[in-house]
Amino acid sequence: MNLPGPELESGSEVSEEEISRLVRLAQDNDKEAFGDLFDLLQRKLHRQAFFLTGHEQQALDLLQETLIESWNHLGRYNGRVRFFTWVCSIMLHRHYDWLRRLRVRAAAACRHKDEASDESAAPSPLDSAHQLDRARLLRECLDQLPAKQRTVVYLRFYSGESLEGIAALLKCSVGTVKSRLFHGLEKLARMHKLKEFQEHPPSETQT
Repeated sequence: MNLPGPELESGSEVSEEEISRLVRLAQDNDKEAFGDLFDLLQRKLHRQAFFLTGHEQQALDLLQETLIESWNHLGRYNGRVRFFTWVCSIMLHRHYDWLRRLRVRAAAACRHKDEASDESAAPSPLDSAHQLDRARLLRECLDQLPAKQRTVVYLRFYSGESLEGIAALLKCSVGTVKSRLFHGLEKLARMHKLKEFQEHPPSETQT
């Protein structure tokens, strides 16, 4: 199943050796090295944050929260997975924490639904409406997966982590990762709105 998602740049990749060097310096409380590290990864991390949120300001807020939490817990990073994947896992947990809080607030503030919808309708910086539509649709479909399957699908297809790396990050076996990935993709494949979008994208139906 080909999942639409953020396209990661390949021509300007930073070497893992350079990232590891900066991580070691940052773990020795070198704040300048930590800043350099996030400068190198900022563009890719921003793309991940925007894919998760679908909103520029929320993406920037999520990126800022991820930076702070990554610094506060940098000592926990042990190098068993790529640093980028480790940071993406923090971003993913922060995002779903935000979603849980949002659902609680929404239940208490439903009388302000019209005002909230106006605020959420801010224009996206993406040039392609089709790309925005499919990213939003996929976020909705991913949100319907059980948390463990959703995490594995995200780490595999949007962070580009290996099955072994995901297993190390989640502290489970590779077999468990494969099982969660299989069942998650199977459920996505059965979601009619995703299947219909892939077969009949808006650019085709609106002509």
